[in-house]
Amino acid sequence: MSVDRNVLIVDDSQNMEQEIKQYKSIYKKMKESGRYKDLDYNLNLFYEKDYYKAIKILKGKEIIDIVLIDYDITSVNDKTGEDLVKEIRSSINKHCKIIFYTMGELSTVFPDRKEMIELFNQGIFKFLSKDQKSINEFEYGKSTLQVRVEAMIEAIENIDYVQIALEKYFVKYLEIIEDEEILVDGNFYSIQDLISAIRLDKEAGKIYKRNLANSLIIESLESGK
Repeated sequence: MSVDRNVLIVDDSQNMEQEIKQYKSIYKKMKESGRYKDLDYNLNLFYEKDYYKAIKILKGKEIIDIVLIDYDITSVNDKTGEDLVKEIRSSINKHCKIIFYTMGELSTVFPDRKEMIELFNQGIFKFLSKDQKSINEFEYGKSTLQVRVEAMIEAIENIDYVQIALEKYFVKYLEIIEDEEILVDGNFYSIQDLISAIRLDKEAGKIYKRNLANSLIIESLESGK
């Protein structure tokens, strides 16, 4: 059974609906080519032009595995893609894979190399510049879009599946267990606070994940499996 992977694209392009279709077409062709053995998942692609609506989506119930962010989203926003990266990492999610791209030259976008290093230190999985070349000898669609699809595939292969599984479990059953509190390292946490702690890699989240992993290992050893 194919697994769903959710990708949010934040871009103020007027052609996003058409580009989404092309992303899907490229991925479908790559999947059907037989050259990729592990593409056993579906790509659910969402896009948003508005900075603040993108933030709302990222804070919502839908778990976003990957965020593609265009550097220049200022035609409809008062902030840049760089600002979005910083906000995601500081207050929303430290684990989702971020792919950052620009249609400008790298030297133009980041005339000060320190700014580029600072951005990468925020936890960028991949940076795609205007002149980025495909790693594939076969063409499945427009070159710049194929490069982004390849980056999505690479990001998915690097996902922390335990992290994602925990997030999805809590979000799925949030309405049922939202009044419950979970004891972690001597303190009680609401489900929402624990979700936030897991996403932001806070100490309570790390301890909960570690305790869960230990209990699963013990259970496995005791059952002899």
